[in-house]
Amino acid sequence: MLRLAWPLFQETLLRCLPLGIVAAAASAVPNAESAARKAQGLAPYDAQWWGVLAASTALVLICYDSVLRLQITRAAGQSPAVMAAMRQAVADLPRVLPLVLLAFMPLLPALLWVGMRGFGLIAVVLLLAGLAGMLFVFFAWTAMLAEALLPWSALRRSILLVRAQFAQVAALAGLLLAMVLVFAMLSGIFIGEIMMLAGPQAQSSHGWQAISRWLMAGVLAIPIVYGSAVAVTAYRVITSPGRAA
Repeated sequence: MLRLAWPLFQETLLRCLPLGIVAAAASAVPNAESAARKAQGLAPYDAQWWGVLAASTALVLICYDSVLRLQITRAAGQSPAVMAAMRQAVADLPRVLPLVLLAFMPLLPALLWVGMRGFGLIAVVLLLAGLAGMLFVFFAWTAMLAEALLPWSALRRSILLVRAQFAQVAALAGLLLAMVLVFAMLSGIFIGEIMMLAGPQAQSSHGWQAISRWLMAGVLAIPIVYGSAVAVTAYRVITSPGRAA
């Protein structure tokens, strides 16, 4: 499946990479804002921080939705337009947000247990069960866009698809997660080496810190775009005529 997704990744990379970079950078803003507020002696999680979190989340969802739309359109043999995909993503945000919230519901028991009792064996079991539950919604977002489904219909569609091929989907998701972790580790090493070569003054410079964050976002955007291409390709293969759906 990873090999099958490579042509779609190549064809959409130039259009999707800027969106992936923005998504990766926006996802890091809430933590950076919290750290900056702590350094200033302010409350890290006040109304302003929650506003930043909401805006960052909306931007991440819009960017990733646009990437999916561009790749679904290209996979169908059409020429996608970035601005049109982004306008549709903004208009579709009320459908995407509940889908994402429902997709993360399997992790809720583990998070509640960790918050009340701390991290232990039971928390690990609940976390693994939650991750296994999330596998069933692997195709939900893709199905919602490809078939113009409502969030709950997309979830049901994804559950039916994954249930028939759970082991294959689990292996695919594991490979994608490993790829993201490897890219994150390598990018951290690469950027750390650059900052060391630049010297102590550069390490404390706000300009260099901003450059390092954008470099990190640029590296992480590659597995984001490729992972999206894999999801679209896998969805098309599984739902193709002659395959069980």
